[in-house]
Amino acid sequence: MLLPLIDRPFDLPVSLRLAPVTFGPGAVVQVPIEIGRLGARRVLLVTDPGVSASGVAGRVRDLIEASGVITGIYDRVPPEPSVASVEVAFDAWKAGAPDGGSYDAVIGVGGGSALDTAKGVSIRTANDGPVSKYFGVELLPARGVPYVLVPTTAGTGSEMTPSAIFDDTDRQLKAGIVSSRLMAAAAIVDPDLTISCPAHVTAAAGLDALTHALEAYVAVKANPISDMYALEAVRLVGMHLRGSVSRGSDRVARTGQLLASMYGGITIVAAGTGLCHAMAYPLGSAYKVPHGMANALLLPAVIAYNIPGDVAKFARLAEALGEPVAGLSLSEAADRSVEAVRRLSRDVGMPSGLRDVGVPEEALEGFVQGALSASRLITNNPRVPTASGVLEVYRASW
Repeated sequence: MLLPLIDRPFDLPVSLRLAPVTFGPGAVVQVPIEIGRLGARRVLLVTDPGVSASGVAGRVRDLIEASGVITGIYDRVPPEPSVASVEVAFDAWKAGAPDGGSYDAVIGVGGGSALDTAKGVSIRTANDGPVSKYFGVELLPARGVPYVLVPTTAGTGSEMTPSAIFDDTDRQLKAGIVSSRLMAAAAIVDPDLTISCPAHVTAAAGLDALTHALEAYVAVKANPISDMYALEAVRLVGMHLRGSVSRGSDRVARTGQLLASMYGGITIVAAGTGLCHAMAYPLGSAYKVPHGMANALLLPAVIAYNIPGDVAKFARLAEALGEPVAGLSLSEAADRSVEAVRRLSRDVGMPSGLRDVGVPEEALEGFVQGALSASRLITNNPRVPTASGVLEVYRASW
């Protein structure tokens, strides 16, 4: 059933600007080279407690300091970064380097939370706070200090995107800053750094990467460039996520999964995401459901809801996930994509529904307007969502 990549009109031209990237096992040794290219003499390394405890952050710091660059560490990034937590990290920047001098670059080491916090610190070096002032598209007045991003999870693809997501706890919503002034100076993407990532984090992150690619593939803004990266990312997740979770030391699986995550980040730049992300944000803000897990729990029901919007593409997604679709109609093949994602989620140990992560059923209706308010995502969805449809998806995911 191999469908053509170009089977419909799309808006021209397609613009794709990406961070310079070094990918592969051992790529981390390139970090001091990239820092050197920036001319930085003092660097703030932004990470989280888990990555710090694993020794990965210390290893990166040692590589940088061996090149003669003074490096301080801020390792208190929370699992779900907020507008307020960015200010705490920026306080560490303002406090200065260990030698008393001023920092002149940032390096983010960790999952999406650490990478987005590094972006937030950079924003604040050149712009007034809080960062919520810049929620939206191209509202950032000035480019901050340069930053290098080093992911240690295979999910968000944040190292490739000119965007950052933060929880605005005052308004109980998550929102994003998207700006051409928010692209990394360099991305160092080393699968060996993901080997220490715990199985449950690997699973949620991997399904987050799948959500990025899948939503971009069926997005209104999809195009031949995004389709190429998205379909390959979906295929890679289908091949390698189970192995990454069940055999964390499997370098082939870890490499394939991190490549899928990076490709997923590229698809966000090229086409964007849709309803699943819009519905995940209220869950993270109100009940602190980790973003990757929220996406994973919503995705099967979102797919089922969206299939009428692009039956042919969902059929191809089922094929990319390894479903046997030969001899099936497009509609039958498309339906297989729902079960393929459900099976993958079960196989990597995801909870079965929102009820299992502390979300009460009576709260579901209150999420609907928050999801629909994410207009940038809602208008990019292949099916126009209605309030009743969104509530139906929340209930099917509960």
